[in-house]
Parts: sequence; C-alpha cells; structure tokens
Amino acid sequence: MRGEEELLGTLAASITPRAFVDAALEEIAPRKRASRIVVIPVPNVAHDEVLHVLSFDGSAKAKREGGAYSAVIWQLLNWEIARAASGYATDLTVNEAEYRGLLLGCSLLEELDDVTRLVVCGDSNLVIRQMRDEMDCKSPGLKLLRQKTRNALQA
Repeated sequence: MRGEEELLGTLAASITPRAFVDAALEEIAPRKRASRIVVIPVPNVAHDEVLHVLSFDGSAKAKREGGAYSAVIWQLLNWEIARAASGYATDLTVNEAEYRGLLLGCSLLEELDDVTRLVVCGDSNLVIRQMRDEMDCKSPGLKLLRQKTRNALQA
C-alpha cells in the first residue's frame, strides 16, 4: 500500500497543467534529423520537341492475394495519351505490382516510334530508388523484375 501511495504522489506532483503540455512535450521529443533533400531537375521542352512521360502504378489488396497495375504513356506538350494499359495477376505484393506497372509501361514504349526523350513517374519510392541504385534490392522476385525493367528501358 505504501508503494502505491508514493507512486500516486509522484504522479500527482508531475502532472503538467494543460497550458504547458505542448512546451513540456517539445522538451522531451526526440530531435529529428534533417531529411535528405532530393533535387529533381525540371525538364525543359522546346516547342518543336516531342517528350513522353511514362506514369505507372501498382496496387495489391493484401500480401500474395493478387494485385493490379497500370501504365500510361503521355505525349507532351498537350498531355495526349499515346498508350495506356492495365493488368492483374494473382500472387503479387504491392512492390511487385508497382514493378509490373513500370514493366508494362516499357512494353507500351515499344509500340511507339517517336520516343526521343522520356520522363518516368511513379509513386513508389522503393521502385524509383531501386531503379536509380539508391536503395538495395534484396528480394529475389524484385531483383528479377528490376532486371527485366532495366533491360526493357535499354532496348
């Protein structure tokens, strides 16, 4: 009983008034490191130049229950859709679906004759960073998809 009373007394003495809670929390909050700033160059497009944008995405409801993926090839300056496709496969993780979307976009590029400049856009930090060699690719399934994608982009 005595230990319980001491604990309650300590708690009562350490209660911070509502007006000072934010300041008290700021004092004990861990200091955040400054996140790395990524500088992405803005592409310049001349009026007579043809620029294509490959946008891709992938999604999976739950691990290994299947996923959908898609890709759209846009032609600038008017943002006209040059090609678009989507797919579905069972037994996919979300990252595999993202890679499948990028790979699908690469296959759509093969159908176009006038691709001279390409900008690739996707919302998967993992896929973008692995393709740029900024992040290790350890999963055997993702390694295979990454290599297929690299081969397709170099073709």
